[in-house]
Amino acid sequence: MGGHTTKRHANGPPQREETENTMRAPIHHKPILFGAGGGPSEGLKIMGQAWADYSPEAMKRLVEIMVFDKERFATPELCRQRSAAVARRPEHAANVVKALPKAPITVWVEPGRLSEITAPSLLIHGRDDRVVSFETALVLAANIPDSRAHIINRCGHWAQLEHADEFNRLVADFVRNH
Repeated sequence: MGGHTTKRHANGPPQREETENTMRAPIHHKPILFGAGGGPSEGLKIMGQAWADYSPEAMKRLVEIMVFDKERFATPELCRQRSAAVARRPEHAANVVKALPKAPITVWVEPGRLSEITAPSLLIHGRDDRVVSFETALVLAANIPDSRAHIINRCGHWAQLEHADEFNRLVADFVRNH
C-alpha cells in the first residue's frame, strides 16, 4: 500500500515532495498483459484473507505470496512476528476487513494524472510479484516524466526484503542524486 500512497500523495498540492520512491504502486489500467486479469490478483485475495484471519498459518500464506523465494523468507518466525504485529492492532485489521471487497486498496491512482507528477520518481518492482504485476511499473515509468524503473528478477512483492542490498543501493543512490 506504500507505493499506492506515494502516488496519491504526489498527485496532491504542488511542491509536497522533492523525490519519491515507490514499489508496486497500483494503477487501474487495462489490459493486464502479464498479471491476473478479471479481478483482484491472487496476492490481493490472500492479503484480504490474512487481515480477516491473522493467525500464524494465515500469515504464512501471506508471506508465501509476497516473496519469490519461499524457502528462504517464509520462516515460521517471520509468520509469527507478522501475526503478532497485526494482533496488537485488531481494530486496524477490522477496518480493513470491513472495507472488503474494496480493500485493501480502495482508491486507485488516476492514470491521466500521472504526467502531473513532477518529483523525480524511482520505481522498484519484483518481476515475480503475485500481488501487483510488474507491468504497473512500466506504465508508471512511461507516464511519469522524471522517473526510472528497476525490475528485479526472481523477486516477489517484497523487494526490500528479498533483495535488500540491491534495493538499498538503488534508493541511496537515487536520494543522493536527486
